[in-house]
Amino acid sequence: MSSTTPAAPPDPPPDATPEEIEADIEAARERLASSVDALTAKLDVKAQAKQKAQETSAQVKQKAQETSAQARRKAQETSERVGAGAQQAYERVRITSPAVLGAVAAGVVGLVVLLVIFVVLRRRSSHQS
Repeated sequence: MSSTTPAAPPDPPPDATPEEIEADIEAARERLASSVDALTAKLDVKAQAKQKAQETSAQVKQKAQETSAQARRKAQETSERVGAGAQQAYERVRITSPAVLGAVAAGVVGLVVLLVIFVVLRRRSSHQS
C-alpha cells in the first residue's frame, strides 16, 4: 500500500496570538478528521464491495439495454428484408401465375384421374379373384 503523507503545516510563529494558535489547532483537527474519514472509507470493505456491486449492476443494465436495442434494430432490419423479399416473390408469382397455375392444375388433375383409375382397376381385379 502506498503512503502519501501530506506535508505537515508549519508551526505557528512564536509571536502568534492565542486566536491564531486556536485557528491553527482547529485547522489541524479538520485535516486530521478528513484523514481519518479517508482511512475509514478505505478500510470499509463491506461499503467498497457494495459500491462495486452497484457499479457493476449499473454497467450490466446499460449493456443489457444496448444489447436489447441492437437486437431490436437487427430484428427490424431482418423483418424489412424478409418483407421486401416476400413482396418481390409475390410480384413474380402474380405476373407468371396464370401460366404456372394452369400447368400445375393440369398436372394435379391428371394425377387425380390416374389415381382414381388405378383404385377402380385394383378393386375390380380384387372382386374378380
